[in-house]
Amino acid sequence: MSVRPFVRILYLSREPHPSFRPDIATLFGGCLPRHGVHSDLVALQEGEAGAWPAGRAHTRQGRGRLGRLWARWAVALDLFRLSRDPGYDAIQVRDRILGALIGLLAARRRGLPFFYWMSLPFPDAWQDLGRGDAANSASWPQRARWKLRGALASLILYRVVLPRADHIFVQSEAMRALLAGKGLPAEKMTPVPMGVALPERLDAVAPADDPRLAGRKVLVYLGALERLRHPEVMIEAMVEIARREPLALLVMVGDSQHPGERAWLEGEIERLGLRGHALITGWMAPAEAWRYLRAAHIGLSPFPRSRILEVASPTKVCEYLAYGVPVVANDQPDQAALIEQTGGGLCVPLTPAGFASGVLELLADPARAGEMARLGRARIGQLRSYDVLAARLAEQYRRLLAPGGGLAAKSAATAVAARAGAGGPP
Repeated sequence: MSVRPFVRILYLSREPHPSFRPDIATLFGGCLPRHGVHSDLVALQEGEAGAWPAGRAHTRQGRGRLGRLWARWAVALDLFRLSRDPGYDAIQVRDRILGALIGLLAARRRGLPFFYWMSLPFPDAWQDLGRGDAANSASWPQRARWKLRGALASLILYRVVLPRADHIFVQSEAMRALLAGKGLPAEKMTPVPMGVALPERLDAVAPADDPRLAGRKVLVYLGALERLRHPEVMIEAMVEIARREPLALLVMVGDSQHPGERAWLEGEIERLGLRGHALITGWMAPAEAWRYLRAAHIGLSPFPRSRILEVASPTKVCEYLAYGVPVVANDQPDQAALIEQTGGGLCVPLTPAGFASGVLELLADPARAGEMARLGRARIGQLRSYDVLAARLAEQYRRLLAPGGGLAAKSAATAVAARAGAGGPP
């Protein structure tokens, strides 16, 4: 079986361009081209047009809600048009639903393999939002719309698109099991977890010079603060932590998409008397966030165990370990496995008492915390650096696309049948 030295993919993404998601910007934009896998990106554009180092970027902008809706449809149709260009080895769609259907049709028309990249099972997530719970602030009409959207998306994705996809890339073994439970063959899926871009030298990243951190024992959280993620667990844990360690300071580097939820979280800080022991910075550029991480004694990663979040691959544990910070996290499958494999932290129950106990245990034993930080940084690279993940992913693309591997011949035969059925030339 010959090996392709160069692979070119036409890639439609749900994420707008430029994206700060590392599994797009770092994995596909930076690392995969070094392994001979290039991609032309098709996506909405937000803000200034950014370069796409892996190939060309085909983007559209839309103003206002209707403009964005039109642009979302337009880029999916652009995918169909662009698929006629010679030189593509496969079409891949990330997280789109109707866009995936268009991508599948384009691939079959052109005789190309069709791959689907799932970072989140959106139909299931929308259906869960439609059901509503105590942490869901959506109104009844909003929940009804989510439920309908989830049902239609489930029908299109799980009954039409994925059974006909040539391969599916998922984020975790748990996500593969979820899809296998829907009748999709597990052997047709490859887990690609979230990774991290390792800093070559930690001393090249200066700790944040925020005066609020001076002399404090900093506990850092990087990420989203939506109420569905239960960030209040960290706030409530700080009551006991601050009582026993008055210098402790929780720094939450992130925000919620919903302004009312950040206000609610700040109200909890005030209600519990933690104004001097917890703060929210809001979103910031990754380079600045890493500086807060460098100033931290411990990294926190509470991650709820829900039907959707159970199959995710959180980035926090990877990032904390890469920057030499010991971790206190709960037993979500992916992050619990990382802590076990690296020895870089403690796994605790997702409760205020659990997180308080883990944090206080490490604050009381700096030598042990330091050894966890050393082990975590030493081991995370071989497990989750994007260079390592890119090498594995490039090898999988080449296996799937190898002459005689079956996909190319199967797709070409499907294209001939499609053209014949349409009355066109083969």
